[in-house]
Amino acid sequence: MSQLILTAIGGDLADTVEAAEHQDLTVGRQDVLVEVDAAPVNNADLLFTMGWFSVTPQLPQPLGAEGVGRVVRTGEDVDRTLVGRRVLILPTFVHGTWTDRVVVPASTVIPLSTSDTTEVLQLAMLPVNPATAYALIHDYATLDRGDWIGLNLANSAVGHHVIALAKRAGIRTLAVVRREGAAEQVRALGADAVVVDGPDLGDRIAAALSGEQLRLALEGTADPEQAAALVQSLEDGGTVVTFAAATGQAPAIPVGDLIYRGIVLRAFFILNWIRDTPRHELERVYGELASLVEQGVLMAPVEATYSLSDHRTALAHAARPERSGKVLFVPNDRS
Repeated sequence: MSQLILTAIGGDLADTVEAAEHQDLTVGRQDVLVEVDAAPVNNADLLFTMGWFSVTPQLPQPLGAEGVGRVVRTGEDVDRTLVGRRVLILPTFVHGTWTDRVVVPASTVIPLSTSDTTEVLQLAMLPVNPATAYALIHDYATLDRGDWIGLNLANSAVGHHVIALAKRAGIRTLAVVRREGAAEQVRALGADAVVVDGPDLGDRIAAALSGEQLRLALEGTADPEQAAALVQSLEDGGTVVTFAAATGQAPAIPVGDLIYRGIVLRAFFILNWIRDTPRHELERVYGELASLVEQGVLMAPVEATYSLSDHRTALAHAARPERSGKVLFVPNDRS
């Protein structure tokens, strides 16, 4: 069995990530043993290895936040009908998914009812980005068909899913991207208006909306100029939700908009959402998202898959700034 382990925080991942061939697979009373079919590499995973995340690695630290697989063994206190079931592995940043097999608490897996032919790579990416997109659309504003939402970082995986989920609900999306190539990508996804970052961004957003206003703004860059440009077309009392910080800066909204127009700044973090959402609601949301994957409604681009033994190449690939899709691990005997 192989499992990728972080041996030091910071530095070159080629030196700090190793493949461990022996791991403790003892199944506790409330645990399940899952045979992993696929596990993505997320930006959060890379930040985690550098010590720049909300959770601090406890060395030696198993790596990998999310994934999909099948239960092969259950603990004494766990429903034995889970054996053989396909499950999502929710992120904890404690139990690594970049592995062949992993023992996790039963509370951190979600059984799926999709068919065996459902695309496993897409299912593996469900726990973080599609769930984030779902919460961003549903938890911060009451949106009706025809309403506008604005988002930057629109060509990210979260952006892809926001556009797809909004389109299905009849909600219109205004997408901000940094380059024309990304603009073509999000247009193809179905964004209703696309604006490329640059001079007079706020005015060009307003022009694209033709006098209408945004009900909600989703901010993933932490670029003050982009945020201000989105807020310029956000309705009074509207909400900005920050879900990422691509620039590494703190999110900033012009003080005049906060004080005089009542704009509200909120934040989303997937681990908090999973912690605070009742179990029955988690099962409902993830079941709905899995069904949309099965129907072909939700699909994130995949750039490459790698075996665990090729982890150095995989992690270097995942760290490239201009990727067009996700990098995933597929365990060695299934690659």
